[in-house]
Amino acid sequence: MKLVEISGLIEEKMWNYGDELNLPIFSGPKITELASVEKDGFSAHRIEFSILTGTYLETPAHLLKKAKTIDRLDLKELFIPASVIKLNKPPQSHITKNDLLKSKVEIKKGDCLVVFTGWYKMWNKKNFVLDCPHFDSECMDWIVSKKIKVLASDTPCYDDIRDPVDSKKLPQLRKLYLSGAMALAPIVNGDKVKQGRAQIIILPLKVKSFSASPARAVLIYR
Repeated sequence: MKLVEISGLIEEKMWNYGDELNLPIFSGPKITELASVEKDGFSAHRIEFSILTGTYLETPAHLLKKAKTIDRLDLKELFIPASVIKLNKPPQSHITKNDLLKSKVEIKKGDCLVVFTGWYKMWNKKNFVLDCPHFDSECMDWIVSKKIKVLASDTPCYDDIRDPVDSKKLPQLRKLYLSGAMALAPIVNGDKVKQGRAQIIILPLKVKSFSASPARAVLIYR
């Protein structure tokens, strides 16, 4: 059995939506040391961050009223089969239906569809958010038709964030959420995974009424 963590490290001065999109409410994280072993005999910290920090699991409640929130997820929804697809997409490019079909990876109902574009290599680099590849409309329609449970990708945005309409209405993300699926993004370590079938474990923080939460996620290959 091989385990590959696909969640990124949370630290100060990391990439965030707030800085790139000029949305201060999504800035951070801020980490404060409250105590140290040297001074106090124990270590403690306080961390302040948006729920959309690092690799996070997001439910349809992000855009849809009365949708299930993170704390209401059953564990069975977080331990599921995965279909892993590896692509090589340039900045600001579309992820297409044909890209996914070419992989010939079987996608089953209830899967977590994991799509690596190579963009994980840009984690913490300039324009990580603004220049990321994104799903086109036909591709998202096709993904939704597969009745997946989670769509995971190494791209921090599933819509074209540079498009003024898409950035406000988030049409592709909305399609995904209307289908009942969740999003896990952005993920990392695409160089350590292999294309094909796997299992995934996603463990978000269990906080009441949150639509999303930072999460640790692991792909399991048997």
